[in-house]
Amino acid sequence: MVRAIPTNPWRGADFLERLRPGLALSAALHAALLIALAYFLAFHPAAQLQPTELKDTITMVEFPPPPPKTQLQQPPKFQLDIAPPIDDIQPTVPPLPVLPQQPLERPPAEATSQTAPPADIILNPRPIFRGGLVYPERAAEAGIPGYVDFSFIIEPDGSVGDPQVTEEVPYGYGFATAAKNAFPKWRFEPRQVNGKPVASAATIRISFKLK
Repeated sequence: MVRAIPTNPWRGADFLERLRPGLALSAALHAALLIALAYFLAFHPAAQLQPTELKDTITMVEFPPPPPKTQLQQPPKFQLDIAPPIDDIQPTVPPLPVLPQQPLERPPAEATSQTAPPADIILNPRPIFRGGLVYPERAAEAGIPGYVDFSFIIEPDGSVGDPQVTEEVPYGYGFATAAKNAFPKWRFEPRQVNGKPVASAATIRISFKLK
């Protein structure tokens, strides 16, 4: 007779019946440990917080009494005493001597420096010779007239000295250039002082007009 031997002894209803008491015991032990731990944390004396008593301390401080009021001393009163009259004093004052009156007229001021009077300037002197004046080409093409003012010196021989252009109207058409090329050649009659010719300052206007 051949008996069949189970290949896996951990399977089947018998294995579950043998394992059930162990599982129940393990569950009971875990539950007991949890209950004990909860009781220890809840009722252990060291874990309970002891309430602290708050005490307020009040200290009474007495302030010193204020100092007594001092009375201000009244300043002493002064009385004016009338001085007794003094004899042998003459109340009259002798007349004061009157000084002789000084003359109020001031002497004429002395001249500190002597300056020569400014020389007269001859305005628009009449030339005795003029020539070389050429009308600017640009102004002639545009049909524009103009003029140039000079300040210069009439030398004793009548020649033109140090000519300076003071004004050009209109500017940019070549009137000043044309006048400066011709004006130094002009001649004037010199100024006479005691019958002798002398140099003199003068100004002149040279006009450019189309015919």
